This record gives sequence, C-alpha cells and structure tokens, in this order.
Amino acid sequence: MSPRKWNMISNHGLVITYIAANPEATLREIAGITNMTERAVFQIVRDLETGGLLRKRKSGRQNVYTVLTKELNRYEVYPGLTLSQLARRIADL
Repeated sequence: MSPRKWNMISNHGLVITYIAANPEATLREIAGITNMTERAVFQIVRDLETGGLLRKRKSGRQNVYTVLTKELNRYEVYPGLTLSQLARRIADL
C-alpha cells in the first residue's frame, strides 16, 4: 500500500504562494499547478480578496494579482501567532 498523499500547506496557502511568485497566472494555470479545479481556485481567490489579502486588477483580458504583504504578515495562523511570526519560527529551526 502506498503512503497517503498530503500537503503541509492549505489550499489557500498554496494559491496565494503561487500568485505571489506568478502575479499574472490564470486560474487554469493555478489549478494545474496546485492540482485543484478551476472552480476551487476561483473560490479561494475570491476568499483571499474578500479577506483583504489579495487585490485583483484587469490588464487587457487578463487579471493581474497583488498579494497585500502587510495584511498577509498580520494574518493570524491561530490566536496569538501571525503568519510573519510563524515564518520567523520556521526560519529559526
């Protein structure tokens, strides 16, 4: 029996990480890289926009995304621990 496949990062984390590195990525491209459906990626992008972590603007027929780093760094992973603090703790390992 092969080991069960899992990921350390949530789907939201995978999408925002990919967008940070590829701000002009299409939903189809993000879906292919993250192994999610386009519909799931669409919903996640909408969640990230609504949550104030991502901004979308049109450039011709394409969307271009901006990760709002200041907001992202203040985002709480769980009560009392921000994403920025978590990143520092991981870096200290």
